[in-house]
Amino acid sequence: MKLSIGIILIGLLLIVGIWLLDIANDRNKEVKIAEGVEAFNDWVCGYQNQSGCDVVFEVSPNSTFKVKRIRYGKDFMAVKISQDGSSGWVFSGKGVHVYVAPNT
Repeated sequence: MKLSIGIILIGLLLIVGIWLLDIANDRNKEVKIAEGVEAFNDWVCGYQNQSGCDVVFEVSPNSTFKVKRIRYGKDFMAVKISQDGSSGWVFSGKGVHVYVAPNT
């Protein structure tokens, strides 16, 4: 019984550790916005014809943001950013470029 609980705890710690490493890897990146784009309230708004998708804010061209999180859909990459205290998701493509932030 104690061995089963130990195996379950080790498995859970491993899953949480991998998840935290994924988040840390995302936060080492920045996104450069070359054209004006809209940031949406949810990452699934990258799929066409999703209900409940609202524009949270508009991102002005030539701005750079630290990445909060990256999610991958079937045909797109969604990037979570923050602007003026609001968080929103922009989608990879023309005008949105994600890169590893330089170490300073």
